[in-house]
Amino acid sequence: MMKPLFAVVLALTFVAGLAVSGVLAQAKGDAAAGKAVYDKECAKCYGEHGAGDGAQGQKLKAALDWAITLTIAISALILVCIVVARVVFRYHQTEGSALWLHLLGLGVLPLFVLVTGNFAVLEYATEVQFCGTCHLTMKPYIEDLHNPKSPSLAAAHFQNRFAPGAECYTCHANYGIHGTFAAKLTGLRHVYKYTTRSWHFPLKMPEPFENTLCLKCHNGAKRFMAQEIHLEGGKVSEELRSGKTECVSCHAPAHDVPKKAGSPGRAG
Repeated sequence: MMKPLFAVVLALTFVAGLAVSGVLAQAKGDAAAGKAVYDKECAKCYGEHGAGDGAQGQKLKAALDWAITLTIAISALILVCIVVARVVFRYHQTEGSALWLHLLGLGVLPLFVLVTGNFAVLEYATEVQFCGTCHLTMKPYIEDLHNPKSPSLAAAHFQNRFAPGAECYTCHANYGIHGTFAAKLTGLRHVYKYTTRSWHFPLKMPEPFENTLCLKCHNGAKRFMAQEIHLEGGKVSEELRSGKTECVSCHAPAHDVPKKAGSPGRAG
């Protein structure tokens, strides 16, 4: 009884440590320390300049492709098992061979789908093309990303390839496991509003956009740190780190979309 309890406590402590470390990394605003942490922990996936071209990042993209392929293939096998069981063993569902087929199709293969499917969905959900699948609501925002004349921050980040393929998630999801978890919960709320047609255009964030979402990438970046207005004593100013002055108050608009592209639950 004590061993399982100890394992649970250890796992929770590890998760809490990841969350707290993410919060502290954002709060200190130390560019040199942040770069050291980035080079050690992040560059292997996101690349030297955060373009998503790190060695591990490329492997992750390949793994996502394989996960999608495997999920489709295993799902097809499950359907084959069900059809064969219904046709070949139509009157012998409780006999030996039929039972093994049921075990394979309804017990073993679904466990593999649970792993590959969840990985594929969670990773695919970070990509811009996934965000664009909610056609009614997101179409103006996706068009803004591709508009070469758009003055928006979203278009600048997308067209300059600051986070290739994952610009939406990179800007709207916070650091660490707590940020990922919060982003998934927000995504579920979005799915509900889209399905029930209870959204209102233009879309609004439920709470102000935090500067930490900008600083997690820009803090320590050469172009950003070269602007004296961002700094105080050689570091990012307290006004920016505390959120007293919002990044979007100077760098606007975040998205350049029509003021009225439709009414609640209806595309314009």
